[in-house]
Amino acid sequence: MTTITTEPTTAESAAAGPRRSPMLPPVHPAAWYGPLGESVRRVAPATEADPIAILVSAAALYGAMVGPHWYVRLGGVRHPPLIWPLIVGKTGSGRKGTSMSAAKTLARGWGDYAAAYIRARTAQGLSSGEGLLEALGAGGGGDDPDREPTAPDGRLTVVETEFARVLTAAKRDGNTLGPILRQLWDDGSAGVMTRARPLQVEGAHVGLVAHITPRELRIKLSEADLAGGTVNRFLVVLSERPHLLPHEPPMPDVSDLSYWIGRHLDQVRAGGGEVRRDRHAEQLWPRVYEALSADEPDGIIGQVIARGPAQVMRLALTFALVDGASSISKSHLLQGLAVWHYSTRSVRELFGDAQTTTDLRRLAEFIAGAGDAGVTKSEVYRLFSGNRRSSQLTDLIEQLERARVIRGRREETTGGRPAYRYWWVGRPLDPVWAILESEG
Repeated sequence: MTTITTEPTTAESAAAGPRRSPMLPPVHPAAWYGPLGESVRRVAPATEADPIAILVSAAALYGAMVGPHWYVRLGGVRHPPLIWPLIVGKTGSGRKGTSMSAAKTLARGWGDYAAAYIRARTAQGLSSGEGLLEALGAGGGGDDPDREPTAPDGRLTVVETEFARVLTAAKRDGNTLGPILRQLWDDGSAGVMTRARPLQVEGAHVGLVAHITPRELRIKLSEADLAGGTVNRFLVVLSERPHLLPHEPPMPDVSDLSYWIGRHLDQVRAGGGEVRRDRHAEQLWPRVYEALSADEPDGIIGQVIARGPAQVMRLALTFALVDGASSISKSHLLQGLAVWHYSTRSVRELFGDAQTTTDLRRLAEFIAGAGDAGVTKSEVYRLFSGNRRSSQLTDLIEQLERARVIRGRREETTGGRPAYRYWWVGRPLDPVWAILESEG
C-alpha cells in the first residue's frame, strides 16, 4: 500500500471527548483520534445526536465507500473495512435517525464520489434475502427484467431504521435474510439455490446501519438469532441524546478535515491489498488479543460479543484508511478497541441482569472502577442505597480483603470518627479498559 501523507491529529483534540449522556457507559477518549473522530467532536455541540452513534455511522459509510479490496488478516481470514452498527436507543431521545443524518452530512463533504454514493447507493427496506441479492445485481431485475438493480457492482449501504421488523421477518419459515446477511459480512459472497432461478453474488461489499429500541431488541432477539450468529456481526451501540437544543446552532466548519478524509478516500479507492499492523501496534496486539479473549462471558452477552478480535481489527483498518495511513498504527488499534469496548458495555447494559449480579461482584466492580481515588465506606453504603445492613457490607469488604484484591486504609478526619478508604489492587476486572488507560 502506498504511503499517504496526512496532517497529524493533536493529542489535545483526541483527549477531549464530546459531551454525552451521563446515563450511558463512558467512551474512552482514544475513540476520538484522527480526522473522523475530530470531525465528530467538532459537530457534536450542534446536534442532539449521540457522538458515538455519529462516529460509528460515519465509519460504516466510509468503509462501505472504500470497497472490499483493502483487508486485514485474522486467523487466516480476510476482513475488509466493513462495519455494521446497530444503534440502540429509545424512541425520540435515542436520536438514532439524527445520528445517521449527521453522519451523512459529514460524508457529503468527502468529495464528489462520496456525495454521489450517499445519493445513489444508500437504500432502505430489508425484507428478504432474495430482495437484497436482486438489489446487488443477482438475477438481473428479478421478477421485473426491466428494473435496474440498485447496486449492480455489489456496492451498497442499507440504512434500516426499523430493524425490529427485519428480526421479525427473519424468523418466518423460509426467510433467507439471516443467512445471507451472515454470508455478506463474512466474505461478500451469498446466494440462494432453493428456487427456480437461483440468485448468487460474489465480491459484494454491503454496509448496514440498523436502528432499534432497547425493548424491541430484547423482545425480538431469539435463540435462533444468537445461535446463527447474525447479531454478533453487528456493532451494538447504545445511543442517547446528550443535550437539548431548542434553537439549533449552525453546524461548525469541518471542511479542513473533510478535505483530508475525501483525499484519502479517493486514493484508497484506487488501490487495494493487505494492511498490516505497524511495529508498535504489533507489539500491543498480543495484549489486546488476550484481553478480548478474557472478555468472553457465558450466556447471551457472550454470544453477542463473540467476534471481538475481528470487530476491533475491522474498526482499526477503517480508521487507518480514513487517516490515509499505510499501516495500522497503535493509535488506530486503540481507537478500534475503544469503540469496541463501548459496544461491549452497551451489550452488558442491555442484557445484564442486575438480579443475577452478586453483591460481592457489584462491590468489586465499584471499587475497581474508582481507580486511584478509591472509595470510602460511606460510598459503599450509598452504592447499595441503604438496602444492606452494615454487618453485611463489612463482611463483603472483608471477603475482598482476604482475597487480597482490595487494600484499605484508615483516614483521620477532623472532629469525627476516622474514615476508611479502599483501593483495588487485584487484576483488572475490565482488561480492555486497563489497556486503554495504560496505552491510550
